[in-house]
Amino acid sequence: MEVILLESFNKLGKIGDVVNVKDGFARNFLIPQKKALRANKENKDYFTKIKSELIEKNNKVIDNAKSDLKKISDDEIIFIRNASDNGQLYGSVSPKDISNYFNEKKISIKPSSINLHSAIKKVGIYNINIKLHAEVSCELEINVATSSENAKVQKEESEKQNIKSKSTLKESENKKDSESEEKKMIQDNVSETQDSNSQDSSSKDIEKSEIKKKEKDSKD
Repeated sequence: MEVILLESFNKLGKIGDVVNVKDGFARNFLIPQKKALRANKENKDYFTKIKSELIEKNNKVIDNAKSDLKKISDDEIIFIRNASDNGQLYGSVSPKDISNYFNEKKISIKPSSINLHSAIKKVGIYNINIKLHAEVSCELEINVATSSENAKVQKEESEKQNIKSKSTLKESENKKDSESEEKKMIQDNVSETQDSNSQDSSSKDIEKSEIKKKEKDSKD
């Protein structure tokens, strides 16, 4: 079904885009939630009238999302949980838990806006994605530990590991650059040798040609 988007959607389109979606998605979600209109002539004319209002409203939503993003981007998120000796949590940290954490700080973030790259069932530091709008998102770290002291230790170990990883990556890149430069030098040398051989061969051909010409003139 063709619909006109009334909101911007990641990987789908921006406000005003006419896109093809599955009938069920349109009928069960987009249209009843007033996030899209059927793309018929009547609705296209209607959208033209409300376009400016929708864009203005969307810009305000984006500004609010960016403001919230600024509040949480530098926040150190720590969850203190009980765990077994091997670090297995008695439960897990869910998107709802993270949403409640932000709500306590007067920042409204829905659980559906929080994407866990992997289930959080053990102590450790995890990366999560917060998508406040189709155009506003960020990656955050959450530190899950059995105590504040352990959270601090985990943070320090993580930072050391990140420094080590960056150093290893830099060494790898330098090695690649060195190998690339060495390869280029070899190719240049081969090319120069080939050019030199070609010139020598050409010179010999000329010499042979001149000798034959002299021999012919001598006979004549």
